[in-house]
Amino acid sequence: MLLTEERFSTLKNYCKIDQDFDDDVLKELVNASAMELARAIKFDSQPSDYIDDSRFFIALMKMVKEDYYLRGLSADNYRPELSNNIVSIINQLRSELDADE
Repeated sequence: MLLTEERFSTLKNYCKIDQDFDDDVLKELVNASAMELARAIKFDSQPSDYIDDSRFFIALMKMVKEDYYLRGLSADNYRPELSNNIVSIINQLRSELDADE
């Protein structure tokens, strides 16, 4: 998995999840969300390119929390827009890449 046990514990705390029976679901959400975020920053990038950046980790936690709590019947036909904070982080990381190139 992309996250260390310590970071996974931080994510669970952020999401206010005390139980362990959904850990497999959370890990899948982490992997999918991290890929989505990384590809939003740069199409051919990988989550491992950004995971050490605290902004990326915050965006990842926010996205996983949204996906975790909004799953269910409506999740199949409705995908809420990313929160402004997540979009801002994506844009900031993207602009830093553009400045480096």
